[in-house]
Amino acid sequence: MKKDIRDIFFDNVKNTFLRKKNIFILTNDADIYSLQKIKKNKRFIDAGVAEQNLINIAAGLASQKKLPLIYGFCTFLTFRCYEQLKFNIGSHNLNCKIIGIGPGYSFSNDGPTHHGIQDLYLMYLIPEFEIYNISDNNLANIISKKLFTMNGPVYVRLDKGILDYNNDIQYDIKKGYALTISVKGNKKLIITTGIFNKIANELALKNKIDVLNLFRIKNFNKKGFLNLCKKYDKIIIYDESTMHGGITPIIQNLFLHHNLKKDITYLCSPDRQVFKYAQTREKILEILKISKQYLSKII
Repeated sequence: MKKDIRDIFFDNVKNTFLRKKNIFILTNDADIYSLQKIKKNKRFIDAGVAEQNLINIAAGLASQKKLPLIYGFCTFLTFRCYEQLKFNIGSHNLNCKIIGIGPGYSFSNDGPTHHGIQDLYLMYLIPEFEIYNISDNNLANIISKKLFTMNGPVYVRLDKGILDYNNDIQYDIKKGYALTISVKGNKKLIITTGIFNKIANELALKNKIDVLNLFRIKNFNKKGFLNLCKKYDKIIIYDESTMHGGITPIIQNLFLHHNLKKDITYLCSPDRQVFKYAQTREKILEILKISKQYLSKII
């Protein structure tokens, strides 16, 4: 699918929205090309730069058995309105979908206000929320088609660009993870998520190392995940989020709880704000020493 990952996702959302009259789409003044033609629909609500009110409106709709979907920049839809997410949606287990666009350094020009490197774990801390971190066009197509059949609060992180790889992967949403590269007899594993799966895949093919894409962050098949990890002598956790803001503490706690001891190397964003502007994503990854070049050094 040679399309921007956002167009794939929101084309499916738009088609479902037009079929089902109980779905509402809300935004904080964010623009999505695929949704431009439905902006005048009475079920499309642009609340402007007022994220707390945006979540309150969605909570009210969900309490009346409507299906609200909210989209906007991931940093603004999490940090600015965290109390509303936790209590107005989470505490009531409302059927509301939050789509956070711009995870990681995908909007690299705009500085730390737009760097989504801690939102994943922030949302993980709300017990009722499930989180999906989309890595490629194939997964975007699958999740967007099933999104409104998922019960309860859901947070989806959606990158940008043509991420046309992993097309042959048979993703199992219930399982929550997939081996995207598998080499017979290999004893090294990279665990990653989101767009870093693409970088890991590219290196793994050359170095004969396995890659696991963890895309469902909370209620994935933990028993199967642990049994798979037991097969490897060395594990690398590779994440664009910070050490404490992404998948690292989730995996660490899971291993600790099940007394699974492994040789683990971490390659994540440092725990600091990055005041770099007018930079490409690749340049920022190089500055932070988490680019493909640095991953290749520790494989």
